[in-house]
Amino acid sequence: MQYQPEMPDKDIRDRDDNALQGNLDRLRGSRILIVEDEYLIARNLSRTFEKIGARVLGPVSSIAQAIPHLGKADAAVLDINLDGTPVFPLADILHQNHTPFVFFSGCAEIIIPDRFRFVSTLPKPNGIREIIASLVSTYDRPETDRAKEDGEDIVALVPSLRLAARLLITDDAAADRLVERTLEHAITHVEEKPADASRLEWLLSTLDEMRLKDGRSVLN
Repeated sequence: MQYQPEMPDKDIRDRDDNALQGNLDRLRGSRILIVEDEYLIARNLSRTFEKIGARVLGPVSSIAQAIPHLGKADAAVLDINLDGTPVFPLADILHQNHTPFVFFSGCAEIIIPDRFRFVSTLPKPNGIREIIASLVSTYDRPETDRAKEDGEDIVALVPSLRLAARLLITDDAAADRLVERTLEHAITHVEEKPADASRLEWLLSTLDEMRLKDGRSVLN
């Protein structure tokens, strides 16, 4: 007699389907940052999130490419090893901004820093159902939080700016000068901030623009 795998009880299947639908509803319309250096995985993740109605930021394959998106993201999926570069400094900025994220990696031997012990780490390959469930489990920030952050003093966002600058420029002194110029520009051009952008999103975008424009001079 041929073995037939035991099917889960219908009530259990219904509960699973209802839970999945609830998770999809939570992410619909959200901006999901995908940081992944394997093209096929990045493409599949992007297509799946787009199908459920999320807005995909990226996908990007490096920390430098991800930085301009950090202030926009509502959640993120992070490959731990980006062509030999650990993604943890990027995770630090997301954590400072209270942005939910999960690690997604094929490197079982990588040790996760203790400060990220609360973050779900999913091995590759893993189903999108698990990724969505893990994101939603940490996706409990009220919508009013982003509005509250927009009212924060610019100075409160300096730690995130310094981290971002030091990821873009390896010289710490030059990175700090870049942050200073970014803040000076922001304070004197505050009217240029787009109405639909969070303060961190605007500052990180300005930081990257200043780096491209004045990068050579801040190194001197």
